[in-house]
Amino acid sequence: WNSERGYSAHCGPSPLSSQVHAAAVNGEKNTLHRLITVDPALRDSEDSFGRTPLMYCVLADRLDCAVSLLKAGASVNRRDHSHRTALHLAAQKGNVRFMKLLLSRRADWLLKDREEMTALHLATRHPSPKPLALLLRHMGPGEVDTQDKNKQTALHWSAFYNHAEHVKLLIKHDSNIGIPDSEGKIPLHWAAHNTHPNATDTVRCILDAAPTESLLNWQDYEGRTPLHFAVADGNQEVVKVLTSYEGCNITAYDNLFRTPLHWAALLGHARIVHLLLERNKSGSIPSDSQGATPLHYGAQSNYADTVAVFLRHSVRDESDLEGRTAFMWAAGKGSDDVLKMMLDMKPNLDINMADKYGGTALHAAALSGHVTTVGVLLERGAAVDPLDVMKHTPLFRACEMGHRDVILTLIKGGARVDLVDIEGHSALHWAALGGNAEVCEVLMLNGLGPNLQDSAGRTPLQCAAYAGYINCMALLLQHDSDPNIQDKEGRTALHWSCNNGYLDAVKLLLDGGTFPNHMESTEERYTPLDYALLGEHQEVTQYLLEHGALSIAAIQDIAASSIQALFKGYRVRRAYRERKNLLMKHEQLRKDAAKYASRQRKWFKCQFQTNSPPSNIHKNSNAFLASDNNMGRGGLAGKEVDSYCQGATEVPLIKAPSPHTAPWAPVMAAHCSPKVMG
Repeated sequence: WNSERGYSAHCGPSPLSSQVHAAAVNGEKNTLHRLITVDPALRDSEDSFGRTPLMYCVLADRLDCAVSLLKAGASVNRRDHSHRTALHLAAQKGNVRFMKLLLSRRADWLLKDREEMTALHLATRHPSPKPLALLLRHMGPGEVDTQDKNKQTALHWSAFYNHAEHVKLLIKHDSNIGIPDSEGKIPLHWAAHNTHPNATDTVRCILDAAPTESLLNWQDYEGRTPLHFAVADGNQEVVKVLTSYEGCNITAYDNLFRTPLHWAALLGHARIVHLLLERNKSGSIPSDSQGATPLHYGAQSNYADTVAVFLRHSVRDESDLEGRTAFMWAAGKGSDDVLKMMLDMKPNLDINMADKYGGTALHAAALSGHVTTVGVLLERGAAVDPLDVMKHTPLFRACEMGHRDVILTLIKGGARVDLVDIEGHSALHWAALGGNAEVCEVLMLNGLGPNLQDSAGRTPLQCAAYAGYINCMALLLQHDSDPNIQDKEGRTALHWSCNNGYLDAVKLLLDGGTFPNHMESTEERYTPLDYALLGEHQEVTQYLLEHGALSIAAIQDIAASSIQALFKGYRVRRAYRERKNLLMKHEQLRKDAAKYASRQRKWFKCQFQTNSPPSNIHKNSNAFLASDNNMGRGGLAGKEVDSYCQGATEVPLIKAPSPHTAPWAPVMAAHCSPKVMG
């Protein structure tokens, strides 16, 4: 406090609301007396914090000013904005003189602040037990265990601050050591949680008062015992004290199904691990809910010295519920020091041991991307291409996660890139599914083709398109990946990109020459545009339409129109052909008739030149022509007529026949064959 300016130098402008506060702080007893004499109301005036002059006397240790204020009638139980009284402040400061003064003026120590703490709670903060002892003398029966907002008593706070004398004093006044706070912790938890070297004294004070198993193994609402806390803090001395008592449960589980030994291994407390193993009378090594032992925990954290303690105590490397050993956990976490140490201490360790899914330590290291661990395992003789139940090699897992350096290390160690898994996926498929362009390039440079198809007919490009990995897709297209390859259901990479609304991927594929209207081979026959419409991807839909994409409905309409047009054209062409054939036939008949008439005329001419025919020839010849208009229908063929005319000079004249026969019938019968006759 600045005595000249009347305020705290580090607080800026004075928070004091009047001269009376300044006088109390500065110890100006005469000024204070004069001010409150003139205006008695000033004795309890409050500043911006709600503090009275009496409170400032406590803070500034102005006992004589406090006496003046109390004599003038200042309220001893007045509260500030934190609901603290002058007694709260005096107890917190450990100012016994002020506490005596205030208690003599009937200060109520049971009053609570906003945290529901009394002066008794605050008195535990001071290293000296005198303030606490003073308050205890003014308490009635049962008041010693008054609880604050967190249900903590003064004993909880004394244990927390590691004040052994305070603990003894409170226990002497019958404070209950078994009251849990809002977290379920009893004072012993807080004592064991303290990392001070003298914390063992406080722990002993509590345990000596009631050395029972229930107290020693009390679990808070998270299932943790005092031993859990001591182990977690690495306080070896407190662990020694706790485990020295009969009945201490070293293998107690918390709500995470972890024992103190699990926590010691996880945090790398090798000495505590040794201590707990030495004092573990059961001899069994506990496992958590997943079947993991403390050895697993130490191995994954790369605490080689801690793991060595377990191995020296002949702790076996048991598998967890997934069949994974601590060695596999170490590989998965990149704990190279632990791996080397375990291989050195256990020469017969099976480096290729597999879990229930067929995964080995190399699988775990490759999946996690620990390139140095992969190198260590390969150097120590690990198989480079072990297959798990899905026929995945470590290379597959590295490709999926995009661990390029691991992939290069595996390939250098002899890993095959041409293997496929149980579903026909190659390493390139997995790299594309993960969107790892660099890995795809490494694999293609090592001989993998970009158009490999899995059991479903899908290519790496389709895998990349499914997730919209543009960089990976662009690289595959640069290496001549065919975007028009369809899988067994007829889908292309464009189908997958449209289905998920990846506009950039759609643009890349269409610009790369993808046909936009491939149809599925399923019953629906969806096109990429159908996928975009079903997914309500408006931008993708618009872009597809601009590039000539059609839906299956549009394709069906076009096909129907084409079929109708084709059928209509067929009918027209058929009618045309029929009429054309008919016209050609009529024209041929006309020509044949003309030829026949010409030959008839020749025949008659021949007849008239040799001898005059009977008189009725002209009449009957007209009847023949009228009844014989076609060739082969009873008339004479041209050839026969010609031959007949040629031999007509040798035919003798014959008398007129009977009325029932044609006049020239005998002549025809004599000179024409039966076939020629009609």
